[in-house]
Amino acid sequence: MESNENYIKQIKAVLDKTGWSQSRFASNIGVSFATVNRWLNQHTKPHPGQLRQIKKVFKNIVGVAALSDQAIGKMLGKVEAKKRQFSNIRKLLRRQDVIEEFLLELTYNSDAIEGSTLTKKETEAIIFDKASINDKSLTDHLEAINHSAILVDIFSGRLCAPIDENLIKNIHKMLMQGIRSDAGQYAKYPRGIRGVDLALPHPKDISDELNFFLQKVNSHKAHPIVHAARMHADFETIHPFGDGNGRVGRLIMIIQLINSGFAPCLISANEKAGYYECLEFAQKKSETHLTNFIAEAVLAGYRIIEKIC
Repeated sequence: MESNENYIKQIKAVLDKTGWSQSRFASNIGVSFATVNRWLNQHTKPHPGQLRQIKKVFKNIVGVAALSDQAIGKMLGKVEAKKRQFSNIRKLLRRQDVIEEFLLELTYNSDAIEGSTLTKKETEAIIFDKASINDKSLTDHLEAINHSAILVDIFSGRLCAPIDENLIKNIHKMLMQGIRSDAGQYAKYPRGIRGVDLALPHPKDISDELNFFLQKVNSHKAHPIVHAARMHADFETIHPFGDGNGRVGRLIMIIQLINSGFAPCLISANEKAGYYECLEFAQKKSETHLTNFIAEAVLAGYRIIEKIC
């Protein structure tokens, strides 16, 4: 959700850049002059759909600048403080109550980002009670079961860094078991990302691209969250599998973060649009917004721990 300050700054930046009247800006996003005037005077707030429209106009006309080193440093400082507070993340991830909370939150949200129709309650019933939901597909059930099983292996240390080709293929094989016949295999056909103007590697180049990715993923000098964001953008640009790339990429990030002593990153399905925007910006211009987003997601992971501990 955008803060008052953010959407007001965005509207004013568009007006300054274009010289538009408030009426013309209002017509561009499908609202009245009076509505825009109330927003600027903080008498009312835009609803989420209107916030997205404001941001889209702002992005198209003004553009989005990379975040400053100072802004990124401030956010990373918040995460480091939580890391010091909860210094032994591996020990915490062996506690059953912590495990179960993360299994539910990470599985529900990651699957929902990719289009699963399960509610959180239904996800909970499937992964903990082995329930069968009558009006939900077999794919929805298997996605929840498989994703949570991978997390159990990550938390136990059975799936861990260093990240290599076998690990990535095994994660995909486990994730897509019973769902796709090519589970654990690189795509053999050209892929695309819906709504994103980004050229993906040809299938014959996937192996070479992954090898280059693997040379970088386990060796870095940047802050671990900065590096995780960069590698996530790189992995999703390769998009090596026919399906499941987003979930595999987020699971790789979780392994990276835990290996560096941080809580798993929790990306909410409600933040899907913002997540995709930050990811696309990282793939085309700068990873700073994605770094900031992932840092916020790690803080969300620490909030789960704080709630329990």
